[in-house]
Amino acid sequence: MLNKKITINIIGLVAMSMAFSGCAKTALTEKAPTADSGQDYLVTMTRPNNLVLVDLETNKVINECKIDESFSPGGVILAPDYKTAYIIGGFGEEIAGYEIDTCKKVFHTSLTQGDIKGQTLSGLAVSEDSKKVYVIYNRTKMGLDRYTVLDPMFSVYDVKDGLDAKEVKSFVIPRQMTEISTAYDGTVFGIGSALYEINPNTGDIKVVKKIVGWDRKGYSDADSAGNYLIGQQQGDFSTLYATLKYEDPDVPSEDGTWYWGITSVDLRTKEVTQVEFTEYETLMFTAIRSPNDSNILYGSLNDLSKFDIKNQKVLNRITLDHTYYSVVPSPDGSKLYVGGCLDDITVYDEATFEKLGKIHLSGDMGAAAMQIFHK
Repeated sequence: MLNKKITINIIGLVAMSMAFSGCAKTALTEKAPTADSGQDYLVTMTRPNNLVLVDLETNKVINECKIDESFSPGGVILAPDYKTAYIIGGFGEEIAGYEIDTCKKVFHTSLTQGDIKGQTLSGLAVSEDSKKVYVIYNRTKMGLDRYTVLDPMFSVYDVKDGLDAKEVKSFVIPRQMTEISTAYDGTVFGIGSALYEINPNTGDIKVVKKIVGWDRKGYSDADSAGNYLIGQQQGDFSTLYATLKYEDPDVPSEDGTWYWGITSVDLRTKEVTQVEFTEYETLMFTAIRSPNDSNILYGSLNDLSKFDIKNQKVLNRITLDHTYYSVVPSPDGSKLYVGGCLDDITVYDEATFEKLGKIHLSGDMGAAAMQIFHK
């Protein structure tokens, strides 16, 4: 059990280590085999400017695209048609799309317009028909003698507008929203100080679950963070939170037990879950549910853990070779891929946590997400 001050300090150190991690190597650009049907693949990014396609049958990189945008912060999301990967580049000011087989650049927009700087950390999603790109971003008016903070925005782009795309629709969103994902019926969910349901056509936004200020009897306010673009292919949108369960539910104090919890959306059904699943006995950076059993949750940072959510049990845990910021299951749920740090991804058997192999990349992943799909 950790007190809140220690927790915040540790999370801060983890964030700093992620921001400054760097083991970039010289990447190669070659015409490579394309992603054939009937196999599993993984898309991610590496420094200095590579979009990477991995064949998960051989655990080999089969295509590495040089992108025009600088690597920062490494956000990448795969369109549901599995043809185009959209990246966040240029220190969060640019969005671009590249065909994963051919490396052809098919989409680009700049969130910065004139003296209004726009930036996003991980606020990127694609519509279920792969025709629209959604971005949430913060805006600042860059004056000669002052910076003025403006309202954050949700903007919609048409993919067919290509390399000089402009937003076709924009509307103001609540502050502190950091990440979005698209449900299978087209609804967009956003996470931040609350879980929001967003209609990208009308701009209607409603709170689905409170996080900050949830006013839950017997518990402290939750600390929550969502900044990894994982889970779209698995139908899951989950973010972690930490909360203190008071020893005396009627007397808020620092005495009690810290718990990990998740605020989660099943993107297939839109079922929302917000529940504690284990005591705060290990650090985690991301969590994702099994594609086969929504009661099973995996988390990673310095170790890889498997949880029974309903029974609040740790089913398995191993220490990892080094820090890995994210874990993603294979489409059939039989394997786990841990990555998002340095230049390798390790593969584990889901049932036994036996190490099955490593995927070696040509550069550091930084904070890049992993998009795993079956084509």
